[in-house]
Amino acid sequence: MSREIRPDYQQQFLLPPSLDEWVSSDHPVRFVRDFVEMLDLPALGFRAGLSEDEAGRTPYASSMLLMVWVFGWMERVRSSRALEKACVRDVAFLWLTGNHHPDHNTLWRFFRNHKSALRKLFKQVVQLSVEAGLVGFVEHALDGTKIGAASSTRSALHRPTLVRKLAKLDAIVDEAIAQIEAAQAAGTEPRYPMPEAMLDVQDRRRMVLQGLARLDEEQVNHLHESEPEAAMMKAGTRNTLAFNAQIVVDAKSDLIVAQEVVNDATDYAQLVPMVEQVKDNTGAQAQETLADSGYFSGEPLSQAEEKSLDVLVRPKADRDENSPFHKSRFCYDAQRDGYVCPRGEFLPLEVLRRPGKSLRYAQATYRCKNADCPVRTDCTDDKQGRTVVRGQHEEAMERARQRFLAPGAEQRYRHRAAIVEHLFGIAKAIDGFRRFTVRGLVGARAQWALLCTAINLRKLYLRWRLAT
Repeated sequence: MSREIRPDYQQQFLLPPSLDEWVSSDHPVRFVRDFVEMLDLPALGFRAGLSEDEAGRTPYASSMLLMVWVFGWMERVRSSRALEKACVRDVAFLWLTGNHHPDHNTLWRFFRNHKSALRKLFKQVVQLSVEAGLVGFVEHALDGTKIGAASSTRSALHRPTLVRKLAKLDAIVDEAIAQIEAAQAAGTEPRYPMPEAMLDVQDRRRMVLQGLARLDEEQVNHLHESEPEAAMMKAGTRNTLAFNAQIVVDAKSDLIVAQEVVNDATDYAQLVPMVEQVKDNTGAQAQETLADSGYFSGEPLSQAEEKSLDVLVRPKADRDENSPFHKSRFCYDAQRDGYVCPRGEFLPLEVLRRPGKSLRYAQATYRCKNADCPVRTDCTDDKQGRTVVRGQHEEAMERARQRFLAPGAEQRYRHRAAIVEHLFGIAKAIDGFRRFTVRGLVGARAQWALLCTAINLRKLYLRWRLAT
């Protein structure tokens, strides 16, 4: 009969066990320690201990706290309280901290005080990857995703909701006034109690009006008082209070080479800044950066041309683009400053609108004057004739369309989804990062940078393990 193996809680050790023996030589926690120890932390902005005017107990080293945060996010342990528990229960964290146990307040203060440094840490990881020859510069892919803000969407001010509430409250007031006037007209005093809804209706109405005034003051339709930088965005099938997280991914190494968080619900304005950030992080730019139609807009495409940024952006689809009278079938005649329709009719300039409060860029409108055109009803529903509007950056957009129609361009573009989109799946589905846990744009940027750093370090760890 075999003997069962049971723990012996009375076991005495002749020699004390070494903490170093509790983790294997190729454990990722060793990689994190090696990585952090090679960094120049003061140059990145990480404070070393307390300043002269601060008093208190002996502080934990910044290097140790940074190791805890980085390794924690690599292991998908992200909150300061969860990290505190890990530093007591998890052998790898015990090894990393040398059996010290920083509490959640200490860990949180470290994150709060080093948000800018954590963004620089991401850049440092990218630069080390470039120096190691891991990053390629043939194809990069750019994309964005919406991630929920820390503040709740339900507790925010929403103009349509406030307008409906105000209408209901006004209806309650009008109904009560009508009942009182009817009773007075009949010569009798109302013997019914005040409706319960009327007891606080004026206070509720005052709060609604204050909310609408706050929205008017900020010139927005949605606002969270605790997180005014967050914006309403469409995330999946619903609108939610969120931020727009951006990444650029290298096709060769699968590493994130640029990242950012903005509160702009659209992507198009991020095309040039993201490609320029790649150049700032790596010292070079890819031969081609692929982006979807969310980045297709005149101004950024024009800026990309001016800055000699090689981008391949999918043109926006148009439901009427197959129509024989679609705008793309009209040819612009620069010498005469007008458009020529598919039938050869000339559309002269009708009006030129200058940039102003309601118009950001100059816009020209060209109108067909042929009232007897036999296909006029097929071409337009406008009784005054067909119009074609030409924006300030129309030529840049047309060149971008022609670039996408060049031989092999669409085939190269098909690589975009495989290069970049799976990393959003990893971040949301595997890492479970679907919502920021700190308020404000600065905090969101720090968390997104830390997550991108952790994703990159996981990939670099695999190479480190093969090399050791």
